Amino acid sequence: MTETVRSLAFDTIQDIMNDGAYSNIRINEVLSTNDLNAMDKGLFTEIVYGTVKRKYTLDYFLKPFVQTKIKAWVRQLLWMSIYQYVYLDKVPDHAIINEAVEIAKERGGYHNGNVVNGILRTMMRSDLPHFEEIADPKKRMAIEYSMPKWIIDHWVTHYGIEETKAILQSFMEQNDTTVRANITRASIDDIISKLQDEGYEVEQDQDLPYCLHILGQPIINSRSFKDGFVSIQDKSSMFVGHIIGLERHDHILDACSAPGGKACHIAELLMPEGHVDATDIHEHKIDLINYNIKKLRLNNIKAFQHDATKPYQQTYDKVLVDAPCSGLGVLRHKPEIKYTQSKEQIASLVDLQLEILENVKNNVKIGGTLIYSTCTIEQLENDNVIYTFLKNNKNFEFEPFQHPVTGEMVKTMQIMPQDFNSDGFFITKITRKEQ
Repeated sequence: MTETVRSLAFDTIQDIMNDGAYSNIRINEVLSTNDLNAMDKGLFTEIVYGTVKRKYTLDYFLKPFVQTKIKAWVRQLLWMSIYQYVYLDKVPDHAIINEAVEIAKERGGYHNGNVVNGILRTMMRSDLPHFEEIADPKKRMAIEYSMPKWIIDHWVTHYGIEETKAILQSFMEQNDTTVRANITRASIDDIISKLQDEGYEVEQDQDLPYCLHILGQPIINSRSFKDGFVSIQDKSSMFVGHIIGLERHDHILDACSAPGGKACHIAELLMPEGHVDATDIHEHKIDLINYNIKKLRLNNIKAFQHDATKPYQQTYDKVLVDAPCSGLGVLRHKPEIKYTQSKEQIASLVDLQLEILENVKNNVKIGGTLIYSTCTIEQLENDNVIYTFLKNNKNFEFEPFQHPVTGEMVKTMQIMPQDFNSDGFFITKITRKEQ
């Protein structure tokens, strides 16, 4: 069978759902190793992300039409087909059915092809179940937005029903593609011109001047990206380098650095006087950081392997702990995370986050700053962690900073995914007062 867009999409969905592949990484790998035109690339990406994002919803639509036990891969193929039928207006029904049947026959013989054919044809002649039929409002949201109910319970407790709906809706939408201009290589205007010469539409962000919103081919194929004039980074993540409050000769530690986006951003802002040490527990991730350092041509940053729960040998003006977290703020481009997290895993992460903070506090100079950030909107990992740390460490206190959008002085900054059409993110700063 010739690999079609849908067969590539189905293979990728299986890699994500069954083998633990990260959707954004696997999608980029497939796009870079297959000769697809722009339209097919768009369809492939839409089908994969859409199917993974809406797994619970798609199974809710499917359930009334399955009368006997079906194989797990057949169910996933049906989810992919239902996604196209319900959410992609320009895809003809016959194309959905024909390709699904061919994939089913290729993977599992004529019997499975007939099963897929029968279910899809019956479904397309019938009314689909409505979300209004689910009486419990939180269970209804769990199905409609394909989110585990325990997560919704948490968010409703902390944010309320309406805010939770806004969060859930934002994760169903496509976020902006943003890149960070490498100001050590060229001016922002020159970098914008380079991208425009390559055919990109470029808009400079209103809050962060080096944050560029782009439309066009995948940026990994761009000469500007390959030559290190831009890096892929979400706007929310760029706020860390903006808020940290760098001074020219600062010596910075990024304790949980991989893949190195924030460390390289800080190094760019500090060039040429300041210095960054970037560490990670995994040796193979140090190779990734070093690859980015080399591509960006930065000479004021050093990456080395180190466990952030173990003592460092020196003190720093500023220490960044971008902590290991649940990732529940980045569900637009890693939607599979929501199906794999659990209450127990988050409790374990909180313990690890506090352990790292308790370790690196000794490496902050007196009068220096500790920055704590996560890519989650889960309050247990954010406010709860930093307030617990401060309660146990009276020689640290909040270092209020100016909110980059509102201008008000704040102790913590919780970015919601709907705020900037970007990732959910948490940032706070605390100061070491004394020994």
